[in-house]
Parts: sequence; C-alpha cells; structure tokens
Amino acid sequence: MPARPAGGSGLILAFALPPGARRPLHPLLAALPTFRRESVTFFRAEDGAVIERRRGVCRLHQPLDPGPLPGAFASGTPCAPPPPDAVPLARFAARRAELAEGISWLEGRMEADGRRHRIALLLLEGEDALRLAAMLADDLPLLPARASLAEEALALVEQRPPRARASGAPILQGAETAESALRRATAHLLEALMAEVPCCDLAQGPRGVHQSRVALRRMRSFLKLFRPEGAAWSEWDGSLRDLAEILGRARDWDVFLSGIAVGTAQALGDDRRLRGLLRAAEAERRAAYGVLSVFLAGPEFRRLLVEGMRLAASPAEAETPLSPLATRLLRKRWRRLKRAGVRMEELDAKGLHEMRLDAKRLRYAAEPFAALFHGRGAKRFNRRLAALQDALGLANDAAVARHLAAALAGRGAGGFAIGTVTGYAAGRAEGSRLASLAAWRELRRTPRFWRGTNVADS
Repeated sequence: MPARPAGGSGLILAFALPPGARRPLHPLLAALPTFRRESVTFFRAEDGAVIERRRGVCRLHQPLDPGPLPGAFASGTPCAPPPPDAVPLARFAARRAELAEGISWLEGRMEADGRRHRIALLLLEGEDALRLAAMLADDLPLLPARASLAEEALALVEQRPPRARASGAPILQGAETAESALRRATAHLLEALMAEVPCCDLAQGPRGVHQSRVALRRMRSFLKLFRPEGAAWSEWDGSLRDLAEILGRARDWDVFLSGIAVGTAQALGDDRRLRGLLRAAEAERRAAYGVLSVFLAGPEFRRLLVEGMRLAASPAEAETPLSPLATRLLRKRWRRLKRAGVRMEELDAKGLHEMRLDAKRLRYAAEPFAALFHGRGAKRFNRRLAALQDALGLANDAAVARHLAAALAGRGAGGFAIGTVTGYAAGRAEGSRLASLAAWRELRRTPRFWRGTNVADS
C-alpha cells in the first residue's frame, strides 16, 4: 500500500472494513468489477524490517514507519532480493478490482505457518482520495487501516495483534513552523486514537477509553495552543468535544467503580446496601459504554476521522516560527499554574480542579515541545508535572465520585450507601490535597527547561 506525501497526486489511503465484510456496495462503485490476481511474499530482514516481493520486484519496509496520514503507508525502498534459500515469512494471496476512478478493492488472505487472516481494503488514490473518503464514509463502515501488509504479516507470524504506528504525545523535533507542527500532531494523534478505538469495549477493560480520551485531549490542546484560522478547524473541534463527552461518561464510571466505590466496599466489608449501589453504578457504566459503541460504529465518528485527515493534509496559509512561539506558550501556561500554586493551601475543591486543568494544559504543551529545546531538564520537569497532575486528579476523582453517587439515588442506591461513599470520597480528597502540595513543591524547585532561550523566562 504505497503512499507519497500528503497532498500529492500519489497519495494512497487504505480503508478497512469490519472483519468478514464483503466488497462494499455503493452508487459510486462499480456493481460488477473485473478482478485480477495478486500475490505478495514477505521475508524477514535485519532490524525488524520486512522485504516484500511482488511481481518479482523487492522492496524493503519498516512496518511501523509513520505515514503522512492514518491509512497511508510508505511504499518502501527498492532492495536486493533475499537469498535463494530464504524461507518466506508469510504470503498474501489476493485479488484486486477497480471500482471507480481512484478507487480499488483488495481482498485476500495472509498465510503463515498454517494460520490465515483475511484482509479486505478499499484503496483511494490521488488528489481526490480524501474527498472520496468523505463521500463514502456516510454510508460505508470504513475506517483507516491501522497496519500495513508488512506489519500484518509479522503479527500473524508472531501471533499478536498489529502494533500501533503512533502512541503518546507527538514528537515535534524537526518541525519549524507552528502550522506544520499542528498538522503533524493531528495526524499522529488520529493514528493514536485509531489504535485505541477497538479496545473501547467493556469486556476489554478501561484502558481503551482512557487512552482514547487522552488522545482527544491532546488534539484539543493543540488546537487551543495554535488557534488555527478557519471555520473548518473550529467545527472539527466541536466534533472532538462531542466525542470527548461520550468518552468522559464511560471513563467517569470506570474510575468510580475501580476507585472510590470499591474502596468504600472494602472498608465496610460485604454490606448489602453497598452491593446495591455497585449494581446501579455498573448498570450506568454499561449504558455509557453502549452509547459510546453506537457512536464509534456510526457515520459521525467516521466523518470526524476523515475531516481530521483532511485538515492534517491541508496546506498552511502562514508560516509562524515554532520555537519562539513554543517558549511564549510555555511561559504563559507556567505563569498561570504558578499563580494557583502559590495559593494552593487556600484553594477550595473548585480551585484545585482549575489548578489540575492548568497543570494538564501545561503538560500537553511541555511534552511535545520538549524536543525543541537542548538539555536533559525536560524529562525531569515533565515527570514532576505529571506527578502534580496525578495528585490533583485524585481530588477531582473524589469530587466526581460524590456527584455520581448522588445521581444513583432512586436507582438501587439508598441513602446510607450514598452517604458512605460521599464520606469516603471526602477523606480521599483531603489525602490528595496533601500529596498535591508535596508534588507542587517538587515541581516549583525544578528548573524550567525552556529557560535560556531567546525569550526570557519568568
């Protein structure tokens, strides 16, 4: 699945359908296409690379190389063929059909060591690839493919899921302008979100929801940092906010059930009144996950992804130097956090919540911007900033828990259970305040890694 840089006529985007799906039917696509056979053989190479041999031509692939957009995979580099006695890693036996101009369908089986895995992809090529994706996404369950064929081959051989191409905060090293940094970060975080969405299932635990929410928060933080002009960016931020709210409801119940509610139950033993509250909370969590599942399977989520890809590939209308802007933004966010920190012992629950948000905003800027500055102080600063955010988060979790417990009144939770949980949460909040004060003192003593740059630090 070759691709050249986003925006060029050679862009190829791969979209996957749900497992077991057949060739998509749509008015834009040919009803009776002509298929041709394809065969691809994969071999191991050094340093985790994979050699792909297709029609006698060999190319070297790094399976996890990031592409310009989700679903876009590097075409690889020409290389010498493997030795004649090399044992194939895997084979992909497939057939391809042209469904319309710039649209082709590829379906087949990856085979390795007697195991098989079906792969079906809709490939969109050329300058209209993203426009076509937007038109099809309303009606077809298309999501950007998360893994190249080379990574699919390795995953089948090693009997594991395909690895994510992107995770965590985007790395902005080498970006020279704010506009290029925003687009790079958007593509990275969309890729990270796509890696977590399949795990947003109650049976798989809370990690998928949590990490998806983090990716969305980082996206929205970048939009607030760079404030791109144009209605399209603003409208897309509104779509991100809607998804964040749906994820947030599921996450709140995850935290409540795994933290405050369980802690209260353990403190009191097996009390039937608390069992009723836990059952009611579990029902609320199932409902929140149900709403999330419907959204992620629907056209709104697909449109959100395609629009984000379009914005990440859009040309920038300005060129704002990144390093001076990063320094100014870090200074500004540090000053705001410091204003709250010096009054921390006087802050009420609302004030501590606002301080946690300030710490989060600074962290979401400090993590990606750290690569723009010399020295090793960024790692220590970000570690202590994360510790402060986590400590303040415990107080916020306690406040949310009190609200959620009260919302269970009349739904199977009685007054005793609600009052007990509320009291336990209050105790946790006080403990988190002490931990937050200690974390703030550590952070304040830590040198800011952006000091000594061309913009003076406060």
